[in-house]
Amino acid sequence: MHAKLRLAALVLLAAAAGCADREPSAPGDHPAAVPAPDANTPSPNSSPEAMRLERQARQLALALADPALREYLNAQLRESPIIEHKLQFQRLLQRDAQRIATAMATAEGQPRAAIMQDVSEGIASELYFPVPGHLQRWDGGPELLVATALKDHDVPVAFTTRGERILLHPRTPPATPVLALFPQETDFDRPPGRMDALCQLDDCAGDQPVGGGVGGGGGSSGGGSVPGGAPPSQSLYLTRAQFVDTFEGWLKGSPEFELHVLGPASPGDSSAMVSYQCVGEHAPAGYYWDMNSTSWSGSARLFSQAQMDALEQAYPGRSYLIMALEDDDTACEIKMGQDRIGDLFTALKNAYQSYIGVKDIKVVSINGATRIIVAAKSGARLISALASFIKTNDDLIGIAVADSVVGRTSSVGHWAELEGSSKLNGWLNLEMK
Repeated sequence: MHAKLRLAALVLLAAAAGCADREPSAPGDHPAAVPAPDANTPSPNSSPEAMRLERQARQLALALADPALREYLNAQLRESPIIEHKLQFQRLLQRDAQRIATAMATAEGQPRAAIMQDVSEGIASELYFPVPGHLQRWDGGPELLVATALKDHDVPVAFTTRGERILLHPRTPPATPVLALFPQETDFDRPPGRMDALCQLDDCAGDQPVGGGVGGGGGSSGGGSVPGGAPPSQSLYLTRAQFVDTFEGWLKGSPEFELHVLGPASPGDSSAMVSYQCVGEHAPAGYYWDMNSTSWSGSARLFSQAQMDALEQAYPGRSYLIMALEDDDTACEIKMGQDRIGDLFTALKNAYQSYIGVKDIKVVSINGATRIIVAAKSGARLISALASFIKTNDDLIGIAVADSVVGRTSSVGHWAELEGSSKLNGWLNLEMK
């Protein structure tokens, strides 16, 4: 009797599991999507802000049943000068006598003021097509999904223009064009300038062949030398990069890779580090770097000669670290738990006798003086600007460690990006030129 009861219970559990939302294993009518059983199915993320975004995505999708509104939004997106043709959602709803907000209110059967209040009370968000080619393919027709998620790698919740609710695969985008409503990560008031390389800078010498360097430094003499005298003015550049992943969910579009040059926080503490320079898509002028896939080549300045000289003057002999991350929060701000950083520093120092730093040094030969970069010891233990309670979604890729220290090599470059003592997430080629 007990065996029969147990069998019956297992059958009921299996049936219940079959009725639940599930990740798709194969494409269907909407590839990488699974229709939710009904409109009352709980959101994968039921926090108040996630539910607000879902509500707004549904309202927008219903409003886009109107062909004229689709044509209007299509034009707005294509005319956007922002990277990936993004639109700031709250500002979009204010345009043209609040045209989109009015359509959302009509579709929802609510006053327009209620829609605007809901949007103004929520987190700032942005609207765009995150999947390459979707904007180009969408001709303003009704075959469109409006999707949202609060955090990277959450299960996206999407709506058709008929109001059907669909759960999308968090790792695989559908073939149907997807318009994403996502928390804002773009500075719409200071859009980044686009440059294919940084050789417009006054101190940028032409690309030079990669040298062997000392300690796997891969330093290049570049820009000539002064025989027997001071080294020429040289800065540290990134010329190639390769990572094992984009570390970004597809709903967030292209990855926002950043490199941070970490240096001493204070003279009396050899372990606390702060970010001296951010390099990335939203970095300050002169440090722009935009890597939108797992590999990149070009020329992007990481650390200027003036910065290296100032560091040496303030902290003689001290090294700096180069940390790679994929930013999921505020651009050029490191947002992750302090414990995670501390564990990384400890693991790397224990595995490689603390040779996890970078140091530029002067080398004098019969051809003159030049600067190269070498592996150096670091006492890094924490990043002082962080607190243990900060827990956001920045993806830590790793710390650059010289290939001669790691004992592994790559045709990409001489510096391995390590997330732990043995987890290698990519390679960088660093040059002094």
